[in-house]
Amino acid sequence: MKSILALSLFAMAVCLGLVGCNGNANSPGDSPAAANVDGSRYMLSEEPDGAVGVIAARESAEDGKPIVLVGRIGGASNPWIDGRAAFMLIDPSVTVVADGTKMEDGEVCMDDCCAGERAGCTTLVKFVDDQGQVVPVDSRKLLGVNEADMVVVEGTAKKDAQGNFSMLATGLFVRM
Repeated sequence: MKSILALSLFAMAVCLGLVGCNGNANSPGDSPAAANVDGSRYMLSEEPDGAVGVIAARESAEDGKPIVLVGRIGGASNPWIDGRAAFMLIDPSVTVVADGTKMEDGEVCMDDCCAGERAGCTTLVKFVDDQGQVVPVDSRKLLGVNEADMVVVEGTAKKDAQGNFSMLATGLFVRM
């Protein structure tokens, strides 16, 4: 009886070890395709002309047409899409202030009270590959960007019938 119990415990330990220690598990943002992605292909050496802010683009952008946006990475409590080359971009005319702070024109907070205002001045920027798929690498790793960086992004506008606006990006310039 003792040998059966010992053998059962040993078998359970081996099974748990195999399940819990999968050496092939990918961490967020590290898909098998991620190793083959060169982030430098998305980095622009010069700032593109004709950049517009997010607020103006929401009104003027046409689905499928080229667009150049300018803004700060942010506008959400977590502006990153973990494991994907995507982030939230907020219009450069808008400043994010601490929750509970008295706000002036052009300021929003991250609290629920400003959710509607933030929606009107932010957009999702997604970096895509040659097949139009979002790059499976975290944008912080792929592009070396940080929250609050002022960036100029080149790509294509994506607008649906409800007026939702996002961008399929192919190039990025970081303003210093």
